[in-house]
Amino acid sequence: MDKIKNKYMYMLFMVSLAMASCNDIVTYDDNYDDGMTSTGIPVINAIYDSEDTECTTPLDNAVFEQMIIITGNNLAQVKKIMFNDVEVKLSEVYATREKAFMPVPRQIPENVTNKITYETEFGTTTFDFTVNIPEVKVDGLYYEFCQPGDTVQMVGDYFDLYGFGGETETSTIKMNGQDLKVDSISEGYLSVVIPEDAQPNSVIDINYEGVNGNVHRQISYMNTDGLVWNKDFVKNYSYPEKVSYVEGNVEDGEPDYYINLRGDFSAWGWVDIIKSKINISSQVAASPNDYLLKFDVFSAENTPFYNSGDAGYRFVFNTNGDNSYAWNPSSVTSFGTYGKWCTVSLDLVSVATKTQPLTEGETNFELVIHPNSNWTVDHGFANFRIEKKLP
Repeated sequence: MDKIKNKYMYMLFMVSLAMASCNDIVTYDDNYDDGMTSTGIPVINAIYDSEDTECTTPLDNAVFEQMIIITGNNLAQVKKIMFNDVEVKLSEVYATREKAFMPVPRQIPENVTNKITYETEFGTTTFDFTVNIPEVKVDGLYYEFCQPGDTVQMVGDYFDLYGFGGETETSTIKMNGQDLKVDSISEGYLSVVIPEDAQPNSVIDINYEGVNGNVHRQISYMNTDGLVWNKDFVKNYSYPEKVSYVEGNVEDGEPDYYINLRGDFSAWGWVDIIKSKINISSQVAASPNDYLLKFDVFSAENTPFYNSGDAGYRFVFNTNGDNSYAWNPSSVTSFGTYGKWCTVSLDLVSVATKTQPLTEGETNFELVIHPNSNWTVDHGFANFRIEKKLP
């Protein structure tokens, strides 16, 4: 709801600009008219995104929470607006005679009509318009190597719309047949409690009734079978300056081992954090599209990950230095974990096959820090693993 309010405030800020646009429907009387009254049944001519202030590209569909402009005539003095059978809160509507601004409600309709119903004091009209109804988005556990008994976030979207948790729970989350307790829920995640007797290599099953019927999703928990960089490698590796091996405090939520980079790294340097050989199975080599490279990371509160462009942290598979992948989690917005551990999932085919395919057997695996500016970091990496994608 905070997102809706923020967008609504932005919408009001843009109203004065938008009111000067869409000139094909704006009229001016000789006498002053504030445009806040209607004189007849409402008429809808077109619908636009709120950022399309010139009203150049009409819409025939929109998504939840999208801010839109309805243009037409006699749109003021509004009493009710519905998308399908879901009513818009009038407190979120700004309506004049020729324009109305509002968000698409974030609620799944019971009856999909693909119409907008617009009612004023002078009558009602309908307009063909589709609201795209999303399925639940499930990205996985925030930290897949959390300990049994821990509360952990399940990251995604739209959990609150499909009956997860609460007294009206209709969807299920299970691990090995055991229901997981939903500790809290919001628009972007829900928190579940991992059972005290949870075992590594478990799978969490998610079932809910979607728009087109039952949906079944799976996410992994503590996949140790897929580890390709284990504790023995970590202990025996000779680390460069400012890179160290740490035995973590599992009870405090740390991995049992991890690599810690702490200090200043010069721009365009090339420092090998990991330089080793791993074993690629015949299944992975044959179908890398079906697999993920996963690892866990943390960043101290004052050292989030830099926007590193095509540099930064680079993964190198096989022997060709050109066959490297730049991991840049801050390319869109700044990414930091504030000292907590977080799981990262990357498509293996993107990371490992840039210039040459994966081959079965022993393969070089490297992680390099290659800053695009002078960096000061306190970052950690752990639990490098190759996992098959789950349905």
